[in-house]
Amino acid sequence: MSEWYLQEPGTSNIEEIAKSASSESRSAERYFVRWKMAIVFEEQAQKPTFHGRTHDLSLVGTGMLIGKNIQPTSGPVIVLLAPPPLSLKERPRIIEIKSRQLDAVYSGPNSSFRLGFAFLEFKNDGFDLLADRLKHHKSIAPIQAAKPLQ
Repeated sequence: MSEWYLQEPGTSNIEEIAKSASSESRSAERYFVRWKMAIVFEEQAQKPTFHGRTHDLSLVGTGMLIGKNIQPTSGPVIVLLAPPPLSLKERPRIIEIKSRQLDAVYSGPNSSFRLGFAFLEFKNDGFDLLADRLKHHKSIAPIQAAKPLQ
């Protein structure tokens, strides 16, 4: 994990996970889920909102597939995750997370752009809700950084 992430205020819910992760930012346990999600740029005048789907998801960040190239901004964004209910008796819940956009790259196989986000602060019980929900999915192996050529 990068050092700026650990220095962000309001990361108490996820600080332990971030500290246990290695220096490789993709070493957190990830899940291949395609949940609906949205991002809201609260610090901009019109508070633009963009909708897409998760590409992969962990307790410390997510990738978003979207049809528009949205370049990272200096300020935080709000990520809204909409995990589908596990049963018909449950009502849908939205998980709100203050996040930082890390990157935006074209994803050719998906014919869309992939935006990367690092989670900074969960609203209310969002962290517990996400952790509990991910227990119902099989994780995918973390990507290991390739060794540089010598």
